[in-house]
Amino acid sequence: MNTTPELELPPAQANTLASLRAEMGDLEIIEADVLGARTVRKRLESDLEAFREEALSLWNCHDHFVLRRVPVAEDGATGLLIASALFHALRPYRAGRLVKSFHMTPWTTSLSHTLAEGSFHTDLNTAEQPPAATLMQCVHPDPDAPTYGQLRVARFRDVLDALLRSDRGNALRLLTEDEVVMVNDASPVHWSGRIHDGKTVRFHPETLRAGQRRLGGSSSELDDTLRVIHDAALSVSCPIDLGPGDILFVSNRRALHQRGACTVRFRSFPRDFESRSVAVMHAMDDLG
Repeated sequence: MNTTPELELPPAQANTLASLRAEMGDLEIIEADVLGARTVRKRLESDLEAFREEALSLWNCHDHFVLRRVPVAEDGATGLLIASALFHALRPYRAGRLVKSFHMTPWTTSLSHTLAEGSFHTDLNTAEQPPAATLMQCVHPDPDAPTYGQLRVARFRDVLDALLRSDRGNALRLLTEDEVVMVNDASPVHWSGRIHDGKTVRFHPETLRAGQRRLGGSSSELDDTLRVIHDAALSVSCPIDLGPGDILFVSNRRALHQRGACTVRFRSFPRDFESRSVAVMHAMDDLG
C-alpha cells in the first residue's frame, strides 16, 4: 500500500493567502479575476515560487499530493487562490463559476452528495475533454472523521500492476483494450472508446453501467469485473484524511479517486445537521 505525499503551506505564504482572500472579499470577484485579468496569479507567483517547485516534484512523482495548513474558507476561496497560482486553465461551470460546493446529506441519492461509499473514478469522464486535475478542499470534515469521509487515490498504472500480478485478464482488457460506451444518465452526453488511450484515463462504474443498459447488455459480467478493479484500487491506495482547509490535488488523467462512506450528526431532525462539505475545482492543464 502506498503512502500519501504531503506538503505544508509555509506560515508566511498562508498569511499572504489569507490577506489576499480578505482583500478581494467575495468568491465571485476572485473567480472573475482568475478568468479575466489574472491579477491574483501575478501577485501570488513570486510568493509561492518555492512551494510551486515542491508541489511540481510531488505531482510528477506521485500524480497526487495533499496540501496542509491552508487557511480555511467556507466558500473554497483559498483553494481557488492556490489553484490559480499552480494551474493556467481552470474549468468554468455555469455562469463563470470555478468552485463547486458539495455537502453530504442523508436525503439524496445523488452520487456527489450521498452518504454511501463511492466508487473509484475519474471526473467528468464523458466530457469531450475531461479535466487534467481535480482539487478538493475540505471545508468541514465528516462529523465522525477520521473513521468516515476518507478519500483514496489509486494511480492507474499501480492498478494495472495489481491486476497483472493477480492474473485478472478480464479486468485488464476492460481497462486497456475493450471499446466501451459511457453514458451520463443526467444528460444526453455519452462517450465511446477505450478507457485508457495511452495518455488519459476515463473511468466511472456508473457511466459504464449506464452505457451497458443503453446497449441492452447484461450487467452481471461487468459488475464482477468492476468489483475486481475496485479491490485492486483499494490494495494500492491508502486512506486520506483532510482537515479544514486541506486540499487534495489529484491527476484526472493518470489516477482514480474515491470517497468512503460519510455520516451526519443531527442538531434537529430532519433538516438541521452537521456533515462533510468540500469545495471542488478542476484544471484543464497539468501542473507544470
